[in-house]
Amino acid sequence: MAKTLSGQDKAVVIFNAPDVTQNTQYVVNLTVSDGTLSSTAVYTLNVKAKAAAADDEDKTTSYPAWSSSQKWNPGDIVNSNGALYQCKPFPEGSWCNVAPAYYEPGVGIAWADAWNAL
Repeated sequence: MAKTLSGQDKAVVIFNAPDVTQNTQYVVNLTVSDGTLSSTAVYTLNVKAKAAAADDEDKTTSYPAWSSSQKWNPGDIVNSNGALYQCKPFPEGSWCNVAPAYYEPGVGIAWADAWNAL
């Protein structure tokens, strides 16, 4: 919320509402004073809960966890450390099954040669 007052002296008041998981009401009291007189205004701000995207909820749990003992084929999607990766098409995809130190998705030193981050 930004409020600009007109006149010789101007001020801008900014309130950045946080993301909330449930509808929340904030009451803001704004007091202005010239040293002798003062005036207070009360503002009520209703912040709506941020809706979670339906496709983001538990999307990583619907794919198998990456394992060095599993055979992965080009196009396979795996969950590795909470992120999704897809084995690249042939010929790069042939690296999805070898040398975990190099090709473990998201971890190996050359993982991006074999996997695409989703």
